[in-house]
Amino acid sequence: MRWRFVDKAVFFAPWKAIAIIKAGSLEEYKLLERWGENGLAPASLLLESCVQAARWLVEASSSFSLTCDLQEVGFWRATEGLRPGERYWAFLQVVERGDESLTLALRQKRLLPGEGPLDSDASYNGEADGRFSVSLTHLAARNLPHDRECLWQEIRHA
Repeated sequence: MRWRFVDKAVFFAPWKAIAIIKAGSLEEYKLLERWGENGLAPASLLLESCVQAARWLVEASSSFSLTCDLQEVGFWRATEGLRPGERYWAFLQVVERGDESLTLALRQKRLLPGEGPLDSDASYNGEADGRFSVSLTHLAARNLPHDRECLWQEIRHA
């Protein structure tokens, strides 16, 4: 099973913002089947997709020298999980940048079949569906930077 938490980056501004699309996989739709919720990718995976989007923002912005880990979830308004054929759009904007951490605000929307992504205007209007902080760390300590750069090219130009 290969899970891909970010299928496509549709907007990117280094150290400022990223917008992503995530489509649920067949495996994800089956995760909650044991508890009688067949056909729904869990909302917790959508939060993980946002953390992965933050990771892509940090890695691509730092020329693949840094990555990040979730530090704290300030708040997060859960979007209902994805049903087959639906996709998830998330726009993350940096609202605070320190030497060792970033704080990001999140806007999100579940996209129905045939619905395209929302416009990413790179402006934060004070309304958010979530806010979380990530700590910065060196990418080479965990991953090969060249491999991550290749994956970034795949999702950025998909």
